[in-house]
Amino acid sequence: LQSRLLCLHRVLRKQWYQRRVRGNVLKESARIARGKISDLASLSDADYDAVIFPGGFGVAKNLSSFATEGANMSVDPTVSEKVKAFHGAGKPIGMCCIAPVIAARIIPGVEVTVGSDVEGT
Repeated sequence: LQSRLLCLHRVLRKQWYQRRVRGNVLKESARIARGKISDLASLSDADYDAVIFPGGFGVAKNLSSFATEGANMSVDPTVSEKVKAFHGAGKPIGMCCIAPVIAARIIPGVEVTVGSDVEGT
């Protein structure tokens, strides 16, 4: 028996001007991904089996305010809406690197440990 995995993916980004970077985030994302980019607002949990948020500093400064506000952060309203929709539909949500702080902020009962700046603690 052969098993096959079909993976359809779509790269989505928020449509806004990235802080501290000149230019449009969608255009920059298309350049990096070397493919078509869609606005995150167009994502529907009905169309996909799961959603994955890669990590990186962009999550901390563009999808949330974690980079500047730490534990008192807020989450972009569109990001919050999409994560809650996938969670409510019982679909997997993958979050890499710093992205889990988003889930910890908006999904009740989710907790994460980020770490400490003090060595040895």
